[in-house]
Amino acid sequence: MHDNASVHTARVVRAVLTGLGVRVMVWPPYSPDLNPIENLWALMKAEIYRLYPELEQAPDTEETLQKLIQAAKEAWWSIDQGVLRRLSLTMPKRVAAVLEAKGWYIKY
Repeated sequence: MHDNASVHTARVVRAVLTGLGVRVMVWPPYSPDLNPIENLWALMKAEIYRLYPELEQAPDTEETLQKLIQAAKEAWWSIDQGVLRRLSLTMPKRVAAVLEAKGWYIKY
């Protein structure tokens, strides 16, 4: 998420982004609707519990952590690239919807 924090707006950062051809969108006040990673986390969580249902109630142990790491890797690689592409392609529509809603909740 590229907000207006000074580390994101520093001249050196802007120069690097410009050099890389990265377009930075105008960012309205904080809105989780603008962060497609939130959708991805929900997909990851569902896939992890599908692959390893026992993790949902697992104790907080080193063994659980290792299983969770493995499950997260498997879940990540099982997500279709089209899903990731669609999430990123919705960004302009998300931004427009949040701007129209003046920073309030939107359907995403």
